[in-house]
Amino acid sequence: MQWREETVDGRGARLFVRRVVDPPAPPVLLLHGLGVGGSIWQSFARRLLPHLAAVAPDMRGHGQSDAPDSGYTPTDYANDLLELIETDLQPRGQVEGHAPVPVVGHSLGALVAMAMAEQRPDLVSWLALLDPPLDPGVPNSEVPSVYRLRHAPAGELEAYLLSRNPGSGPLLAQSLAKLFRQASDAAFEAMLEPNDADGRAPDVVTQAAQIALPVLVLQADPARGGLLGDAAARHFVDRLPNGTLRKIAGATHALHASHPAEVARAILDFGGYSSDLSSDSV
Repeated sequence: MQWREETVDGRGARLFVRRVVDPPAPPVLLLHGLGVGGSIWQSFARRLLPHLAAVAPDMRGHGQSDAPDSGYTPTDYANDLLELIETDLQPRGQVEGHAPVPVVGHSLGALVAMAMAEQRPDLVSWLALLDPPLDPGVPNSEVPSVYRLRHAPAGELEAYLLSRNPGSGPLLAQSLAKLFRQASDAAFEAMLEPNDADGRAPDVVTQAAQIALPVLVLQADPARGGLLGDAAARHFVDRLPNGTLRKIAGATHALHASHPAEVARAILDFGGYSSDLSSDSV
């Protein structure tokens, strides 16, 4: 599997983008969560081959992309990524209309994917939302903690991340801490309640009825840190005109990392591909 790295124009910010170029396959846009970057998809991406070739941008304010002082709502991120689809992900020779692209989003990336589908359904074929933070009864305590520890003395953020995921090991904690420190303060602040900064879920469930595209919601296990409880997951999917819910038992919030084979298989099956031919064992 060969990746290409490049910088492309978003709508008001230049984005650093990684994409699989060999083997060739139709693109799938993979959107990361708050504070990290497109690099978190590099191991998972091979599981989508040979059907889908990952395009994994660093969203604005993250990784190696531009970090403007403001503009960190899901709509702001969505505008950048719709520009990416429209200008950089169209097939060669496409002269009329647009070829829509499937979008997979984790956490914040799921909120961005929803905004993309609502604004430009002609550019998005289907969505896979990985543990979207839509449950007001399950605040994400990691957001304010990571936001604070990003500016703490060296080692404190790493220790916190390792304590939250002791099985992941110190190397992953160090890698994630580096990404978190690289992200813009404004990106974190946009996801926090202005008064108490407790990481509450945004009120976007009302968007669901406006999204007519096929949507797969992959729910992590709330007992393992998932941010979407059973009742909230069912309520959200019931409001989607064309929604499908699947819960992955034992999966953490970063379910593409804790259960990559199951997540890839669910995405490929939902997209109409044969997951038997995907690189699950690689």
